[in-house]
Amino acid sequence: MTLQELNQLVRTNLRHQMPGTYWVQAEISECKVHFSGHCYLELIQKKEGQDSLCAKARATIWATVWQTLGPAFARETGTNLSSGLQILAEVAVDFHELYGFSLVIKDIDPTYTLGDQARRRQEILKRLEREGVIDQNKEWPWPLLPRRIALVSSPAAAGYQDFMRHLTDNEYGFTFYTALFPAVMQGEEAPRSIIQALDRIIDSGLPFDVVVIIRGGGAVADLQCFDEYNLCYYATQYPMPLLTGLGHDKDYAILDRVAHTSVKTPTAAAEHLVATLAQQATRMDEMVDRLQRRVRQVLDDQRLFMQSLPGRLAGLVQQQLMQANIKVERQTATLRQSTHQVLMEERQHQTLLTTRLTMKTTTLVEQEHLRLRLLEQSIMGFSPQAMLKKGFSLTVYQGKVLRSVEELPIGARIETRLADGRLYSELQSKQTNHE
Repeated sequence: MTLQELNQLVRTNLRHQMPGTYWVQAEISECKVHFSGHCYLELIQKKEGQDSLCAKARATIWATVWQTLGPAFARETGTNLSSGLQILAEVAVDFHELYGFSLVIKDIDPTYTLGDQARRRQEILKRLEREGVIDQNKEWPWPLLPRRIALVSSPAAAGYQDFMRHLTDNEYGFTFYTALFPAVMQGEEAPRSIIQALDRIIDSGLPFDVVVIIRGGGAVADLQCFDEYNLCYYATQYPMPLLTGLGHDKDYAILDRVAHTSVKTPTAAAEHLVATLAQQATRMDEMVDRLQRRVRQVLDDQRLFMQSLPGRLAGLVQQQLMQANIKVERQTATLRQSTHQVLMEERQHQTLLTTRLTMKTTTLVEQEHLRLRLLEQSIMGFSPQAMLKKGFSLTVYQGKVLRSVEELPIGARIETRLADGRLYSELQSKQTNHE
């Protein structure tokens, strides 16, 4: 038996044993529409609670079926068939000698996919609540005057144009400063692109008051990117308030739930910013009005006070003068008494100081005379004449006192001085202490 014959046998037995169709639950891992009109998919099943696979199969939707099935599924679910979707499909088992085992999809139940999408949204919301971050962005205070706006949007989107028009042409003439940070706003690339745009806002270092994420309405499928967990978690951690306006009235994404403030459309987002400034302007007008009334009241009170001041001032001055006169008289008497007492005490002190100074000076003079006499006696005891009287002699050569035998040559005439006269001699020989 050849391989082809074996595969033909398998194909025949499969068709004989499984001739009908079966409803199968599976997840789409790949989905591609061929130019021929056929749609080729890869279906998988994961182990419960894990990411590892327990089953996988190729599937095909022939063009004749796809041309009605594809649009009908998108119309019912609001999304196109794409990877990650859970589907309930009616399939027929097929086996080809060359391409092997595959499934031929006859129909898909859209209500099953809708239920799965709702379940996944609830799982993401519960996860964010469990992590304690779902309301974290709401904890940032909303700015009183949100005039510096960072925009995350597609520059070609109609929603962006609507937002800018309503913001610029507001009825109050408020001026806003906006900076666009472009991003992909639909499809699988949208979450990563939006996160990158939000990163660029922080990296710019500009002092924005609020970040606005806007996108015009569209199919539910176009908005599913705003339910992606990584994007929504990133939004909860963002370091400034987020304002979202992502779609029409019936559209509500998880990103709307975690943002500080959410409105339905880009136009509503612009109106919300304008309304915030208008509210603050109204409060400022009310404060100015209250301040003006208060100033007028204070001025009236001061005018009445000034009018009554001359009469009150005259009596007050007279009273102050009388009190001042009494105080001066008391202080004068006190000063006289204090001055007399101080003078008496000072005279006594001066007399005492004079007596003490005289006694101290006399004592110091006598002590100094005594010290000088003792010093004179001590100096006289060490004079040359006194030393000679004690038996010492002084040797002189050429008018200089000798201190070493090395200074004298043999034959030198020297002078020796004693207490009672002088001797003259000639050096015959000499000897040092070291010889």
